[in-house]
Amino acid sequence: MRKTNQVNQLRTGVLLSYVNLGISCIIPFLYTPVMMHMLGQAEYGLYCLANSVISYLTLLSFGFGSTIIRYISKYRAEKNKEAVYRTFGFFLQLYTFLGILVFVVGLIISNNVEVIFRKGLTAAEIDKIHILIIIMAFNTALSFPMSVFSSIITSYERYVYRKLIDMISTIAAPIFNLVTLYMGFASIGMSIASTILQILMLPLNVIYCFRILKINPKFKRISYSLIKEMLGFSFYVFLGTIVDMLFWSTDKVILGMLASSTAIAVYNIGGTFNNMVISLSTSISGVLTPKITGMVATDVSKDQFTELFIRIGRLQYFVIALIISGFSVFGQSFIRLWAGSEYADAYWIAILTMFPLCIPLIENTGLSIVIAQNKHKFRSIVYLIIAVLNVVSTYLVVPYLGGIGAALCSCIAYLVGQGFIMNIYYYRVTRINIPLFWKNIGRMSIVPGSMLLLGIIINKKIILNRWSLFLISVVIYSLIYCIIMYKFVLNHYEKDIVRKPLLVIKRRFIH
Repeated sequence: MRKTNQVNQLRTGVLLSYVNLGISCIIPFLYTPVMMHMLGQAEYGLYCLANSVISYLTLLSFGFGSTIIRYISKYRAEKNKEAVYRTFGFFLQLYTFLGILVFVVGLIISNNVEVIFRKGLTAAEIDKIHILIIIMAFNTALSFPMSVFSSIITSYERYVYRKLIDMISTIAAPIFNLVTLYMGFASIGMSIASTILQILMLPLNVIYCFRILKINPKFKRISYSLIKEMLGFSFYVFLGTIVDMLFWSTDKVILGMLASSTAIAVYNIGGTFNNMVISLSTSISGVLTPKITGMVATDVSKDQFTELFIRIGRLQYFVIALIISGFSVFGQSFIRLWAGSEYADAYWIAILTMFPLCIPLIENTGLSIVIAQNKHKFRSIVYLIIAVLNVVSTYLVVPYLGGIGAALCSCIAYLVGQGFIMNIYYYRVTRINIPLFWKNIGRMSIVPGSMLLLGIIINKKIILNRWSLFLISVVIYSLIYCIIMYKFVLNHYEKDIVRKPLLVIKRRFIH
């Protein structure tokens, strides 16, 4: 009975992930142009820069989020309730301390923004980013102890509740922001609105853990050897987090230091499409972490890991290939209609980072596997070296090529580190059958590759200068892609994922 419930939670969790993802795509589609228009390009870039600076403070979590999920899942599998409660209490205390540390560091950064950004920002922009960083630092500090509760919920595989909370936040955030913008409070008002929303959402996960899961933290000492083991596990997850920051936040910080707030705005729009693709990919693999941890604990065969790796990778690629090929064909028209011609370079920034990013995204089940196996040391070190080289090259290139130069450096870094080196590691060390995986992806790529080339040729002869024409073209492209892929590419398992929900809907309508 429990196993059936877990399977249902997993399936519903993936489904709700995509519902939330759909909402996450539709809302920014409507909300972002309004926000950019009301803020202006320069202040929008400034707001993005402040977010990038504050994102560095999340490094102070030291990668413990994955550690909480891993150890709570492990102790649950062992039916060791006492260990669960003690682990909960330990991390709740630790994250409260780290939250205080985050706010202190945020205050230090806010008092030194003039030294950091005096070449790229005006005096008025420096005054404003000083205030933004203080507000955002408080918001981030508040989120630290609360993140422990959400990790507990994930560890207990309560995906439905977790995703419903995510959906509420996704819908509420832009509503709060628009209200403050219409009241004339601009970027500072948006930061305050985010903090208010955070405070309102705080009790939900706390009450769920205490009342529904009936799990209470025990603030008792845990063994030094266990703390050492957890730190060893978390350290390389922490290095991975540093890498993500170096790739996704540092580019905007360097643009703020050496270029301008408008350059940051354009770069952020290009990165928005990458965030969408990342969300598409992780919405499936994100709910699999407890399952993979359980597979490692029960010592399943390498063939079972390969089967899972290929199965999830194919599902991810089906969706990601549609997004990337579609964006390649329609992206320029979309940006021109949606954001304006002044954001035209965002297309090339998105293309340069989106294509190589596809590789780690369709293989992120491999990351969950190596973390569960505690073999992520090599990955973290390689990524760190590549990321540092990316930062250095970006710093040298930005004065000459701006945002496109930053994106080009990231593109090369992703291809070398996350593409070439990690595929060798997955094959040699994790023993995943990588040649078989890429054989599957190669066969699936014929359809999106052909449609991309054909779409670009047709698009050159048709100017999509109206929303109606653009939307009709996108719908036709998507339908053709889905029909051909379903008919000639998807296997029986993948077809069932599409077919079974449609049959349920059909039966309900008939009856």
